[in-house]
Amino acid sequence: MNIILLRQEELSDGNFSFAKTDERFLHIKKVLKFGVGAVFKAGIIDGEKGTAEITSFSDELLTARFTVADKAGGGDDVSALPPIRLILGFPRPIQLRRILRDVAGLGIEALYLTGTELGEKSYLKADIAAETEIERLLIDGCSQAGDTHIPKVYRAYSVRHFFDRYGDDIRPDHLRAVLDVPFQIEQGDTLCVPAMHPLPQLQWDGKQTLWLAVGNERGWSLNERLLFAKKQFTAYTMGRRILRTETAVTSAVAVCLANSGAWDMRGAR
Repeated sequence: MNIILLRQEELSDGNFSFAKTDERFLHIKKVLKFGVGAVFKAGIIDGEKGTAEITSFSDELLTARFTVADKAGGGDDVSALPPIRLILGFPRPIQLRRILRDVAGLGIEALYLTGTELGEKSYLKADIAAETEIERLLIDGCSQAGDTHIPKVYRAYSVRHFFDRYGDDIRPDHLRAVLDVPFQIEQGDTLCVPAMHPLPQLQWDGKQTLWLAVGNERGWSLNERLLFAKKQFTAYTMGRRILRTETAVTSAVAVCLANSGAWDMRGAR
């Protein structure tokens, strides 16, 4: 953890406490090895950053006081997440755990977990699908990244259900990209490969909303591909290699962020 994150409701007049069963208690005790008087980075989830000073520390309970960073004195400004909205075909639970941490660490605005025609339907009912577990993993990713903002998470039973439920949120000025691998379709009596663009060619300025769709390990079905095309999603590829879902997601988000200039420290907020 590079920052200890707090929920607003955990604060009372700037004070908070962790019981010995809290992983943050264990991290401060066993990893940071801090005691009374020590100061560490802290922040409110989806809120401001600051520091916390330990006021008491026993084997059962840690108590500390949170202070918001003084921006005039060089503290970090609270900044919004990059406007990337990731549509993710629900992957295997072990993959989803990695993806949740990684996308929270990289920074995206929202994640839409979507059932797919080729995906395993039982994954939607796995323990990882519980809201509390998803939030825990997102917080873990943000703690690693040293940021307080976690992505919003939405769900859909299928790609069609996604468009029925959230399609109105996709405005004409939003960029739309679906990640895929080259595939063949029938056109009359012949087979052809639809036009696809290398992902690095995606022109995104980091300001307008980008909808990025990535399938699970079995990819998109033909029906889903046609539906994305109907909804004016442009198909992009990362080459002929078939990547693991977590590799494709992390790489695609990283490429988009890098191309947008989000990693240019000269323009950091």
